[in-house]
Amino acid sequence: MSTTTTQRLSRLLVATLFIVLLALMATLGVRSADAAQPVGECPTGYELVTVKYGLKGANLEEPDPSMDGNGDGYTCLKILDTGAGTRATWHDNNL
Repeated sequence: MSTTTTQRLSRLLVATLFIVLLALMATLGVRSADAAQPVGECPTGYELVTVKYGLKGANLEEPDPSMDGNGDGYTCLKILDTGAGTRATWHDNNL
């Protein structure tokens, strides 16, 4: 392999590693945003949970606007036993 080809491959490798590093940094930045602290508290009788937890438990793909009005990634969840089955209700943690 010639020196020119080796230099080109080295530059390509460095550029590829740089792009991978940027992608990793962006991913870690998103994860740290998910780990933000809750903005407020819950009403009495509700449990503070992440919106992701609430979506998973309710079999939803997108949150209801009332789940996270303040945008902090947390909501207040209350499980209700209605006698006819288990239901859930949520309230944003804005207290």
